[in-house]
Amino acid sequence: MIDLMHSVADLIDERDREGLEVTLARVAFELAGARALTFWRVFRRSDGVWLRKRVTLPPTAAGCEPQEDDAPIGEAGSPLKLAFELKTLVRWRDRASRRNGCVLPVPSEAEPVALVDIELACELDRERIALLKGVLRIYRGHLAALDYGDIDELTRLANRRTFDDQFSRLALAEARRNGGKRFGDVWGARAHLGVADIDFFKQVNDRFGHPYGDEVLVLFADIMRSAFRDSDKLFRFGGEEFITLISNCDIEDALAAFERFRAAVAAYRFPQIGEVTVSIGVTSVHLHDTGSAAFGRADQALYVAKRRGRNRVLLFEALQESLALESIMAPTPEVEWF
Repeated sequence: MIDLMHSVADLIDERDREGLEVTLARVAFELAGARALTFWRVFRRSDGVWLRKRVTLPPTAAGCEPQEDDAPIGEAGSPLKLAFELKTLVRWRDRASRRNGCVLPVPSEAEPVALVDIELACELDRERIALLKGVLRIYRGHLAALDYGDIDELTRLANRRTFDDQFSRLALAEARRNGGKRFGDVWGARAHLGVADIDFFKQVNDRFGHPYGDEVLVLFADIMRSAFRDSDKLFRFGGEEFITLISNCDIEDALAAFERFRAAVAAYRFPQIGEVTVSIGVTSVHLHDTGSAAFGRADQALYVAKRRGRNRVLLFEALQESLALESIMAPTPEVEWF
């Protein structure tokens, strides 16, 4: 019981959502005396309910870090789909392999937000099942509390107050990856930050009204979620300004991701508004970087993108090498840039 209390305390202490998933999986794995466990996050697409594999225990060769394997929830009558639809524990048995287990849904007000698939070494008694369900409720309650303070109410993206913490985690991981040594140059970095600003957003509000402006922000956030990986960190920084933190890729792949996002926004037809475009400034994360410093660099690249006609992605380091940033010091008094 003491070990369980410590495990629950670890769960409540965790403030990073990815870390929370890993901690929950480990607690459930130990509590169930499981042979194996998979934590699936539930999400919806236009073609139905899908699952994203987030944690696998025991760890695979890739470790127990969050995964990104998407799959449909399954056929009618499958344990995962039944647990989702019935919102209750569903037992399963594979006669061929003599394996058995259960699927527990993570409860929420509407539909389950996650599923925990456990392969069991022995049958679970009622007390153990009750403990597992209690841990899942604690997880959901803690997640809701984090969302209340850390999630932008309109777009459901992370808000500005979470940015510094998430950036510090990313910068620390990048420093560890590089052994604490200076990068040969920033082109060797594997973490990157982009600042995106919706072009002429003030005109949207002035012409169509704030309710339509809010709808643009919500749809814009949906496009962001579709354009970037689940592991990428997305923030609404304020107003029409958004930030993306990308890790585990080189700068070429990061720029390609931002370009895909820019093109997706330009191709989308917003209700009543029509075409909306976005300008994006990008920078790589440097050794001993801070969130404010990286944001400042990306924001300078964004400013140049606005001055060059908007609807484009520009990299701070490339502009710096070409001395294009000198133009920032001499803005022209024409139309507003943002």
